[in-house]
Amino acid sequence: MSIMREISRSAFCMLKSLSRPWNYVQSASYMKIKIPPSYDDVEFPDKKKLKLVDKVPVSIHATNSSLAVQQRSEAKHCRGPELINSKLLYGQYGVQARDGGYLNSKHFDAWRLYINAKLTSDMFAEWRVEAPWKPVTKKGQGKRMGKGKSPISHYVTPVKAEQIIMEIGGEIELRQVYKMLRHIVNQCPFEARIVSAEILQKEQEKEDWIKNNNLNPFCYEYCAKNNFLGIKKDLSPYDLIWFGKYR
Repeated sequence: MSIMREISRSAFCMLKSLSRPWNYVQSASYMKIKIPPSYDDVEFPDKKKLKLVDKVPVSIHATNSSLAVQQRSEAKHCRGPELINSKLLYGQYGVQARDGGYLNSKHFDAWRLYINAKLTSDMFAEWRVEAPWKPVTKKGQGKRMGKGKSPISHYVTPVKAEQIIMEIGGEIELRQVYKMLRHIVNQCPFEARIVSAEILQKEQEKEDWIKNNNLNPFCYEYCAKNNFLGIKKDLSPYDLIWFGKYR
């Protein structure tokens, strides 16, 4: 009788242990293992960290520097899209401007210190914009208006829409540098975004497909060119060039 009682007790304990949801057998399979990406085609620049940017430009023509400053200060370099530096040079990740604006030396210094502190041995970063060169004038506090041009206060870098501001690459994935790039995007004085080579390629393919397969001619360009409802009187000359896509 006692033997049968012990057998029934052990069988009950076994059934109770099997009914518990946390009793399982660990297993591994090749189907669950992700193949690591290959970084054979990654190119590293000569210097992996961001360079120090001069706050004041060095004039090439010292004898005619005042004329160069006057001509550059009158030009408008923030309108329209960027046609040259709109693609990723190293084909990985970067920050792209979505609207025109200006960057001063404070932006360059703050971003350089932040990014260089976060970079590891298998990463690199590089500027894709020029150093500040456009002068910004400002009158002193308490001075009257008039009496000619004000003295130069500081220099800025004009940035156009779709221009790449900075590139980050190396033996990394986007999730590893997303927080760094997001920090730069949040501190931009204009609208910007995080881009990769795949994102830019998909956007270009989508734009080409819409352009080739769109059967509806009724769009912004069609209305502006044909002066629907006299709309030309309310449009600027730039709207007839870029048709509302850029300013």
